[in-house]
Amino acid sequence: MNVSNGGLIASLCGDLYVCDLSGYGGTRVISRDGSTDRDIGVIMWFAAPDGNGLYCSNQKDYDYLTYINGNDGVETCLQKRPCANLALRGGNVLFIDEEDSLVYEYDPGKDKSSLVIKETTTSFILVSDTLYFAAEGGLKCLDLSSGCTEKLADCFPVCLNFTNGYLVFADEYQDFALCRYDVSQGKFTATDDIRAQSIITTEEYIFASNLADNNSVVRADLVTGESIRFCGDSADKLHIVDKYLYFLNQNDNNAWYKVPLAGGRPARVCNS
Repeated sequence: MNVSNGGLIASLCGDLYVCDLSGYGGTRVISRDGSTDRDIGVIMWFAAPDGNGLYCSNQKDYDYLTYINGNDGVETCLQKRPCANLALRGGNVLFIDEEDSLVYEYDPGKDKSSLVIKETTTSFILVSDTLYFAAEGGLKCLDLSSGCTEKLADCFPVCLNFTNGYLVFADEYQDFALCRYDVSQGKFTATDDIRAQSIITTEEYIFASNLADNNSVVRADLVTGESIRFCGDSADKLHIVDKYLYFLNQNDNNAWYKVPLAGGRPARVCNS
């Protein structure tokens, strides 16, 4: 789910991988207890961990699809094609090719990619065997078993999330209003007083940086939409890892901060 905000932080083999966005020097690897902190050369975007390592788009190497081994840190370029919005499907990797904006599936065993979505796609999210995606024609879904595509709504989703039966996103057509789409009911709801720059979800809540309130973080109930101001810092690139909400603090030169999902005072993690 963190991929919708760039996939800039990931948990792997007991360590926290944190992308450096200020100097673009690489990615910091911080041990769980904070006792060790090292840099690796990859500038990691769209991190998709598989338990032993992680796939990412390496911004230091033309956005090429790259694999980082979690044990020794060795990086391997898998495909020399710029990629974004990575998602794992079994042992394969789904991604958007940044050159043609189509969605492909990469099979590491065969070292080949096959075309999945044949229309311009800006983002997607995989739920079981269904791909929900944002295209020029609106919010759509593709059943990977049958190959059938269906249009769900006239909107332009940004920061697409899925949780507990709801698609959650900002609609660029409605000035980035926070929206919920109940998949089973086909019901679309927009929250006009929350204009979301960044969105992340749990099973119960939506966390969003609110453009209508200096990018402060709001927490909204997934079902009712009722919201509270969760954190007053100007935040971007919301991520959730191990019961913490991580964000870039725009009040502190885009340093990474974290705050417990249960609430509390944000604490600096490291400089971005």
